[in-house]
Amino acid sequence: ATPRCSARQLVREALERYGLNPQDWGQFVLCDVVGRPSATAGGWQGEHLREVGDGERPLVLQELWKPKAGWSRRFEIRRRSEVER
Repeated sequence: ATPRCSARQLVREALERYGLNPQDWGQFVLCDVVGRPSATAGGWQGEHLREVGDGERPLVLQELWKPKAGWSRRFEIRRRSEVER
C-alpha cells in the first residue's frame, strides 16, 4: 500500500490476497476503527467505526489524523451489509 492507493484498491488487493474474488469488492468496505487495548492479553476493543469512502486514501488519513493518547487506529475490511445496519 502507498499513500496514493484508494480504499477501493486496498479492498480489491486484500480480497485477492485472501483468495476471494476481487470483482466482489463492492460487497466490502474499508473501515477506519478507533479503539484501545482490552483487558485480555493482546486484545483490542474497537469503540468508533467509520466507513472509508471508496476514493479516500487511507494512508493519507492515517498520516493527517492521530488518535489521542491511549487510543489506536486500525483499518478493517467488513461486509458492506454489516456496516450499513
